Amino acid sequence: MNGKRIFALKGNLIYTKEIGTIEIAMQHYLVCEDGKVEGIYAALPEKFREIPVEDFGERLIIPGLTDLHVHAPQYSFRGMSMDLELLEWLETNTFPEESKYQDLEYAEKSYRIFTDHIRRSATTRVCAFATIHNEATLLLMDQLEEAGIAAMVGKVNMDRNSPDYLREASAKEAAEATKAWLRAVAERHYGHVQPILTPRFIPSCSDD
Repeated sequence: MNGKRIFALKGNLIYTKEIGTIEIAMQHYLVCEDGKVEGIYAALPEKFREIPVEDFGERLIIPGLTDLHVHAPQYSFRGMSMDLELLEWLETNTFPEESKYQDLEYAEKSYRIFTDHIRRSATTRVCAFATIHNEATLLLMDQLEEAGIAAMVGKVNMDRNSPDYLREASAKEAAEATKAWLRAVAERHYGHVQPILTPRFIPSCSDD
């Protein structure tokens, strides 16, 4: 097929053509060409008869899900202490855990668990918060890129209402650290991962 990468998946397809509708195609073929859906067919057209086909039997094939707000360093304590108010929860769980990401060995191990989970799940795109640490944030981006997950990742900015061990000294320092991080990202030439600006939220970000 002119050197293009092309294959088909067979199974029970569930997808939407437009908002508010659901299409169900039992035992159909989904033809993928160069990373995009070429078409869905009850039977493979003659021109696709020689392409590789992976048969998923009666299993469902759905579009990948998109997670628009995920804190990657919070994965280790997901679902825990949900009886706490937000600020107490941050002080008890989140801030102590995120401070550990200045240790790249810890960050590598923890982000690997997070990335492997995403890779094996139905989520194929994420918008992820990291921490204030430049190198650990780059490490997360490297792992998502390696896993082939389309992602927007942000180095977090926070300069107030957080512990000394997890707070940038000023908005100016946060901006300079962010610019240094963006320069490092540009040198990596990612194909799937993009940087985003990520002020944490109003309580932890000064007006500046």
